[in-house]
Amino acid sequence: MAGRRQAHLVELTVMPGVRYSSVLGYLQAAAEADPELAEACSFTKHVYMQGGDAFEATCAKVLGALQDPLVVAFTVYFWNRPSTLELARRIKDRWPGCRIVVGGNDVTHQQQVLFTEAPWVDVLVHGEGEIRFRDLLRVFLRHQDPAAADDEMADVPGISYRSAGGEVVTTAEAPRIADLGELPSPLLGSTWSDEDIAQSRMLVYETNRGCPYSCAFCYWGGATNSKVRQFPMERIQDELERIVRVAADGTQLFIADANFGIVARDVDIARHIVELCRRHNKRLLVMTNWAKNTNGRVVEIAGLLYRAGLTGAITLSAQSFDAEVLQIANRRNIRVDNYRRMQTQFRAQNIPTYTDLIWGLPGESRATHLAGIEEAIASGGAPVIYPLLLLNNTDYTHDRFRDDHGLRTRHMPCDPGNTDLLADVVIEHSRMSFEDWLSGMAFRIPLTLFHKCLLRSTLRVLAETSGVRTVDLVELLGSFLREGGGEDPLISFLMADYARSWREPASFNRARLYGYIGRPVIHEEVHYQAILRRIVGDEDRAARYAEAAVDFLYDALRSQGHPLPDRADLDMVKDLDLAAAAVFRAGIHGKVEQHELALPGSLFELLRTYGDVPGGAPVVASGEDLVHVRIEVPESRSRYPFSAYALSVWHGSGRPLHDVGMRLDAQRMPGQGDRTSIAVP
Repeated sequence: MAGRRQAHLVELTVMPGVRYSSVLGYLQAAAEADPELAEACSFTKHVYMQGGDAFEATCAKVLGALQDPLVVAFTVYFWNRPSTLELARRIKDRWPGCRIVVGGNDVTHQQQVLFTEAPWVDVLVHGEGEIRFRDLLRVFLRHQDPAAADDEMADVPGISYRSAGGEVVTTAEAPRIADLGELPSPLLGSTWSDEDIAQSRMLVYETNRGCPYSCAFCYWGGATNSKVRQFPMERIQDELERIVRVAADGTQLFIADANFGIVARDVDIARHIVELCRRHNKRLLVMTNWAKNTNGRVVEIAGLLYRAGLTGAITLSAQSFDAEVLQIANRRNIRVDNYRRMQTQFRAQNIPTYTDLIWGLPGESRATHLAGIEEAIASGGAPVIYPLLLLNNTDYTHDRFRDDHGLRTRHMPCDPGNTDLLADVVIEHSRMSFEDWLSGMAFRIPLTLFHKCLLRSTLRVLAETSGVRTVDLVELLGSFLREGGGEDPLISFLMADYARSWREPASFNRARLYGYIGRPVIHEEVHYQAILRRIVGDEDRAARYAEAAVDFLYDALRSQGHPLPDRADLDMVKDLDLAAAAVFRAGIHGKVEQHELALPGSLFELLRTYGDVPGGAPVVASGEDLVHVRIEVPESRSRYPFSAYALSVWHGSGRPLHDVGMRLDAQRMPGQGDRTSIAVP
């Protein structure tokens, strides 16, 4: 319609293939619900990649769509703040009269810093933005001259703005939206087209807002330690029906609640998703933030989704198992006895789990951190370790807290392989030196490489027999990697380069690292990917490297006087691990493999107990039986790129020994009886 003013909404993402933004949809739907605004404004949403070469193309697309815009509004996170503010600057240079509005977790309550950093920004919205953005549009339409809008801007709660005199003005705090049902749905109208939904690789969706916890390292939408507010159930059912009906098969559905499973109706929501996928013959991958103090309801929901093929590994959020660290973090964590019980319940249903741990929390020493990792491993879990990022508006950012705990940060990539993802990373505090921190970050490579990828079963048997913690065995294997174990200088070089990339981020050589991985490459944990590919890419090299690693461990434990398993039995377990490594080669070479092997029944049952191999009914009756195992890598794995699968293992969802086809035959030792067979899915 002629005369309508342009309102553009922008989200810069790090996720390839994403076209849908829940935030932008809600902003537009709330504004268009006002007849005056719907008549006066035309809305355009932009969801584009920000990283690397994509940024210039993104700028060209957004700038090319502008024609004397009334307003351009951005949602800002720590990962897109620099690129967002740079794009905003270019817009303001081209269209000085355009109002630049920003909001989001990273800039909320950061008005003095933000307006100094980006003087071209006009308005900052604090907290929930839907109602505030609607109010601002009304003011902008009435006052084309920003100077004339000052009086009305002062009456809009929950914002900061630069007045005509250059002063930063912050208005009264806005209340949270009490009844979420008052917000217009971006999915039940025309805000998003079917094409937008169908062509987005991921859809972010809320069923509630708020979080009853107040973890010192987290700022959940400005609503930590707040009542959980729920969207109406009938609306959720209708929105999910459209999502499942329209979305492409295989789309990721991220339920962005702070604690999915915390309220009883979440079970009904899960059932509804399962029924919709069955009705529309769709398989969506459902991901979420599971309830922090994981309960029986989470097990029920996870079981529903997993049995329907709609979810992968379940997160057991711990962050730390140390009581003092959790007290400092003001975190009510899952109790250790409950954590172990939950692991047992998930294993009984063959549902994979992973345990989030943060390295660098105030009060955490390297010793307590390793003890937490061991707790996860000993319970049959898969620890996934992240560095501590200092996020705006969290308790950890307060000057007094930082001084009391000696926090020191560095603005750097939070992953050396992703130089576009910058954050304030905690690298030192009163109980963690920088060298401790660096050692803890480097520990993640041997932990993932050997515990999750190559020698998980072998490590389990060695730990159970010798009494030595798995983390201590992994520490030994870390030195094996660094010191050129297996006589492969490339691997020792990559380990040294990983430490150097943390110590000196500017030294990271992207092109060289990617050359060791092959295409396509996901730009994450690339040193780990390069080392893993070097080892497993060739079957003979993998066998030699595993043999050398087991020799190294066996000799070290024997020299320390620890009891050890029979070496021939241990080699059988190692062969099982190596056969499972064929799943990685399938993604590298596009070919599948079959392997036949045997190992003592008592050791196989040990692995089954901890979930290291698939569960199910026991196949052996006594420890004197041999279990004959046939490994057949599914043909589908040859179409699963190496980089993607390697990272699924890093994050705890991929499990090589579960992701290959396995057939078991139990055969007693000679003269002891018959043979039985069972297929394990």
